[in-house]
Amino acid sequence: MKNTTMCVASLLGGLIIGSALAMLFTPQSGPELRHHIKGFVDDEVSKLKTKADAVHDKLKAEIEAARCKCGAEEKEA
Repeated sequence: MKNTTMCVASLLGGLIIGSALAMLFTPQSGPELRHHIKGFVDDEVSKLKTKADAVHDKLKAEIEAARCKCGAEEKEA
C-alpha cells in the first residue's frame, strides 16, 4: 500500500513538473504564456469552487436532516 501511494504521488508530481516545463519551453511570448496560465488557473479555481459549493450544500442538508431527526426523537420521549 505504501509503495502504491509513493508511485501515485511520484506520477502526479512528474505530470505537474512536466506540464510546467512544457508550458515554459513552448514558443509563445511571455504575455501569451501568462494569459494562458492565468486562464488555466482561473478555470481550475472555478471548478474547485463549484465542487466545494456542492459539498457544502450537501453537508448543510445532511446536518439539517440530522437536526430534524434528533428533534423528532426528543419530542417522542
